[in-house]
Amino acid sequence: MVFDSHFKSALFAFLWLIQSATCIFAAESLPSATIVLFNENDPDSIELARYYAERRQIPSSQLVGLSCPASEEITRADFDSTIATPLMKKMQSKGWWKTLRVAGGKKMVVKSSVRFVAIMRGIPLKIAADPSIAPSLDTPYIPAAISSRNDASVDSEIAALGLKNWKPSSVVENPYFGRFTQILDDSVFPGMLLPARLDAPTAPMVRAMIDDSLMAEKEGLWGWAYVDGRDITSGGHTEGDNWMRHLVEMLRQRGVPTIFDNLPSTIAENFPITDAALYFGWYAADANGPFVRDDFQFKMGAIAVHLHSYSANTLRSTTNNWCGPLLAHGAAATLGNVYEPYLSLTANLDIFQERLMSGLTLAESAYMSMRALSWMGVVIGDPLYRPYAMWNQFYDPRNRPPNPWRRFRSLTLSAKGNILDAGPSIRKAARETGNSMFLEALGAAQFDVSNSSGALESFREALALTTDPKIQRRLELEMAAANQRNLPTPDASPTPAEAIPSMPDSAIPAHSGEGQDSPLVKPVPSLPKMPEEIPNLPYPDL
Repeated sequence: MVFDSHFKSALFAFLWLIQSATCIFAAESLPSATIVLFNENDPDSIELARYYAERRQIPSSQLVGLSCPASEEITRADFDSTIATPLMKKMQSKGWWKTLRVAGGKKMVVKSSVRFVAIMRGIPLKIAADPSIAPSLDTPYIPAAISSRNDASVDSEIAALGLKNWKPSSVVENPYFGRFTQILDDSVFPGMLLPARLDAPTAPMVRAMIDDSLMAEKEGLWGWAYVDGRDITSGGHTEGDNWMRHLVEMLRQRGVPTIFDNLPSTIAENFPITDAALYFGWYAADANGPFVRDDFQFKMGAIAVHLHSYSANTLRSTTNNWCGPLLAHGAAATLGNVYEPYLSLTANLDIFQERLMSGLTLAESAYMSMRALSWMGVVIGDPLYRPYAMWNQFYDPRNRPPNPWRRFRSLTLSAKGNILDAGPSIRKAARETGNSMFLEALGAAQFDVSNSSGALESFREALALTTDPKIQRRLELEMAAANQRNLPTPDASPTPAEAIPSMPDSAIPAHSGEGQDSPLVKPVPSLPKMPEEIPNLPYPDL
């Protein structure tokens, strides 16, 4: 038994070292596979490109200046002449793309040494619809509401430029969707690029995004996760709420303290948010609730995403839509849509977070979560950002400050990812550290499985440990919710929610529809995989 124990310990340490070496190798090879796009007509764009390249040690020869309009929205003609054409020429002249001429004289990308694209503030954001472009005729399996669209985000078009089936008149299947292979190890789709946009309401905010991402990578992203579902269990919008439920399940299994708001409305303004490392929510048009309070700030390096059809319609406002306001309050990365994307063609948020937590980059994780390119999505943040890479590396506790978040994760993983089974260890850690987070996270999990009495006990114990007025107020609200659930309620039919708009299942917007009262539904059992042929894509809404 002694030999067996020593062998297991040595094997575990060896596997950690192998994983660490893999992460280090990947980190060292990322800059050489990255280009930086900037607008030559925008001084801030030029400066930000230089700053980012210096911080990420990207060779200056990989900075690409484009002379393009300074506006966020441009025409298809402007995109073709000032962005697409000069970029494709640069990719070939620099040898970043190796191409072969195929039937019809068209060049096909067969090898690429560049896979990541950092798009700096100043490069246009979106391409307006062009009625002169005829709809594509070779996509009969895609509804006309989608196949006839030629408006798109600049970034999503750039991602697809090197694919053999790219054209401006229709959505393109994303061949990277659902995969789990680092892009530098994946030679199957050499023409695909992974753009992410370093953009925000102001240039100083972009610098902060760059700096915060690099700082967060050193220790890993630690803190609370806040997930805001809508309690939808039927109809076309169930898919979005399934992502939220699966997120909660996955985050807790991975040892992340998580608070889940499963009410039809968004998180109330009076609900205090503290130590927010992650936020996922959906359906409101503009940022609201705690996220617009003057005293609210995300943790350094935070990932924050609110799913709405027009969440990235502009990145220049600190109050309109969601992406700009979230970045203004300190988030380092987010995802958004510039025009109506329809729910199934937005980012699958559970896939996105799972890939991030596996140590992949922001850009890889985001594009693995998107079914479509030449579409409406944008990835905002440092494309090379790896907020959880340190989680997968060997940890030496010497000369490191105590980290309650790390301890919480360790206790949960020791219970095979079951926070409820880890309850006794979590209570012990709370007593030893005097930190209310342990018990509040346990109480939140108990509440979500309808153990209201257990949740109430955990919240009470947590309240006795904290002196922070914001945390005290949050615990009081959580206790009130647990108490309310314990009260007997008379039989009554639920109040009818606003009906989901009458429309074909092929065209369900990402932002409309209301929830219904129901118990917590078991999360979706597995992540979807990309089928071999696009006609078989599992588009329940199409």
